[in-house]
Amino acid sequence: MENKLINFHIYRYHLLPLDSKSKQIELFERKSLSHEEIKAKKNIFFGKTLDNLTSSKNSNYPLKLEHSQNGFYLFKIAQKKTTTITQNFESLVVDNEPYVYVIINNDPTVQKVAISDNIDAFSNPDVVKNILKKVFRSELLNAGLNIEIEQLFDSVNFWEFVNKHKKDITFINFQFIKPNLANISKSLPEVFKNFADNVNSHESQISIKAPEKGTLDNIDKTNKNIEGLVEYTSNGAGSIKLKVKNIRKQLNTKENPVILQVRELDIEGPAEQVIKLYQTIVQE
Repeated sequence: MENKLINFHIYRYHLLPLDSKSKQIELFERKSLSHEEIKAKKNIFFGKTLDNLTSSKNSNYPLKLEHSQNGFYLFKIAQKKTTTITQNFESLVVDNEPYVYVIINNDPTVQKVAISDNIDAFSNPDVVKNILKKVFRSELLNAGLNIEIEQLFDSVNFWEFVNKHKKDITFINFQFIKPNLANISKSLPEVFKNFADNVNSHESQISIKAPEKGTLDNIDKTNKNIEGLVEYTSNGAGSIKLKVKNIRKQLNTKENPVILQVRELDIEGPAEQVIKLYQTIVQE
């Protein structure tokens, strides 16, 4: 095995009750739980889902659980493909299953997912995210839960861009997930929390647009509503699109993700070494 570097894209997942009302919901355990009880047990239900995904060979995306310990999980997920090789001067079509690594921290105060890059398997980590989201949603449905997964982005680079073009900003769109994690949701302005909760919106968008031939004002850190939205979304709870006058391409925070690098030999090493490494990748 080559001692190559692997890029991990860091995401945050959010476990949200499907129903925001306080009625009793019949679950797979043949128990009736309220909205608040489901919220309290959401990570227990997700842990059971992950424990049950030890392997999957009946799809185009085989999945295998490599390690798990104390709420940390290391999976491999592959894509079934065929490739052409030359042998004895002839072209042969053979099966191929290139894969990526998926690391999960199910601590209810963290809830992070790390997905590695491998263009031989998937065009980008977001493709893997969407596959996982589909699998998890199917399994969590019986627990009365939905899951949303959003990538962390670098807020420093965002503010540098804003400060550089402060007088020319014409449009901003904030997409944010309904608050789920206390340690990051405290930055989201209360009015937006209450709005999302009141209508049971798991994904909301706020767009602000300047008048024609005008620009937006007060787009800086002294505006606590703007600062709170930036901080909240950058921590893996959404994304931002921003348009500047006379610049055709808009800024999209999805194009500036948080990435960590590790050596492939380290993640394929002895169990004790691997566990310590992947816990570090998705730590708080």
